[in-house]
Amino acid sequence: MLTSRTIVAEILALAPDWKPVYDSLMADSGGASVSAYQLFERLGARSVFLKCLALSNDSPQLVRIIKDEYYQPMLSKMLSSNQSLKRFWSQRRHDNEFQKAQALSLAAELATKMEGVLRKHLDQRNEDGFKVLLPAYVQRSVHNAAIDYIKEEWQWEKETLQDLNLDPEQEDPRHCTADDVKYAPENRALSAEQVDQLNELRVVLKEMLEDKSVNHEPLVVVDMMFGLALTEKSTIGKELTMREVCEILSLPGETQARKIARCQVLLDKGLDMIRNRIRTRMPSVAECWQSDINVNTASRRELTHQLGLTEGEVDRLVAGRQYKTLDELSASVLQKSGRLEEIRRNGAVAAFVPVDINSCTTRDMIDILGVQKDLAQKLTSLRPFSSFEDLTEKVNITAELADSLMRRGCTVRAQSKEGEKRLDLNSCDLEGLLALGLPRSVGEKILRGRPFTTWGELEEYLAPESQVWQIIRQRSCLALFPH
Repeated sequence: MLTSRTIVAEILALAPDWKPVYDSLMADSGGASVSAYQLFERLGARSVFLKCLALSNDSPQLVRIIKDEYYQPMLSKMLSSNQSLKRFWSQRRHDNEFQKAQALSLAAELATKMEGVLRKHLDQRNEDGFKVLLPAYVQRSVHNAAIDYIKEEWQWEKETLQDLNLDPEQEDPRHCTADDVKYAPENRALSAEQVDQLNELRVVLKEMLEDKSVNHEPLVVVDMMFGLALTEKSTIGKELTMREVCEILSLPGETQARKIARCQVLLDKGLDMIRNRIRTRMPSVAECWQSDINVNTASRRELTHQLGLTEGEVDRLVAGRQYKTLDELSASVLQKSGRLEEIRRNGAVAAFVPVDINSCTTRDMIDILGVQKDLAQKLTSLRPFSSFEDLTEKVNITAELADSLMRRGCTVRAQSKEGEKRLDLNSCDLEGLLALGLPRSVGEKILRGRPFTTWGELEEYLAPESQVWQIIRQRSCLALFPH
């Protein structure tokens, strides 16, 4: 088996002009062994690609090394930290050894595909071919591969386990399969809007597709990726990947990456159109504050004197906050018939209002979030909190209470110093990253892998320690169009 030193020697034999770069790496490492992966990272994608072009006859040998010593380690790390795969495997109760083995297997398969793509660009002598060596490109390939893997495994489970005759004493393996559409990776796009019922999405999407004045192309993409079968290109219960959508719709684009990027734009646009339609059905928060009485934020006095609620109704209403619609009051709060219409005439509305734990009053914690008085006072004395995780660690609250706080609208907005501006990771220099308190290795890795479009993409690429990730989220931002 070749050692790291032997492989590096083989690389330097092919590219002697890389020796100064290797020497600088050795100096930085204090004489410790330097791997081929570290050397490729220091050289950069463009330099490595140009060397492959220049080598001509020896190019296949260097490409093979790139596959084994650059693509393979990077893919293995990215796949091991991929949140979609980790969630999928944990739902099936697979241990760490199984997950590592699967990640290595997927990495080997994907590395071979990446090698083929690299060879294709070299054969065509494509000037932009170096991009296939960029970590951001590899990360996107990992994302697509993870979705394809989950979809194939999911489909196999449903087809294989559907009619399985089980021993009564054995645990039903179907309990660990993702039969519900909420597990589909694409469905997480709606979580921020709290549209957790697929039927609600279907109703709104169907109405918009019937409206001839609306641009249907983004909506068709949403329909295909959620498997709602509202158009002829969609099949009920079959969620398509972006790659499949690109093929079916024949989306324009010079490369597959550009086609997928266009598909992502259409998906985001379609979801935004649906969100805007949903928002038009909700009462305006500004109007609630100015003229009506929001049952989620009103004081007990307002609920009693202005809406005419009894003390028992007020107690039940406060205990069940927050409400998205007034209709939710009819079953749990207003037990007498006709009471809902009565308080509606008195000016009652329901508008879900986020409550920032770092700036709200103690009374808001008690009446809106349902926190006990002593705990509310403790939260007030310990704030500000940098994140919800920081809150749970400092206060040591139970999981049930944490779920209740989030359900009732608790948010934690990080408090920045006056005049402090967040650093754009897509345009800053290394000095700026070091000034944030990031290790040099992390800063250099960010510079090599950018631009990043989402926090999830950055987290999977870096796989950072919790302390480093906390610094990044609190003191930096991702500008989509850096100057």
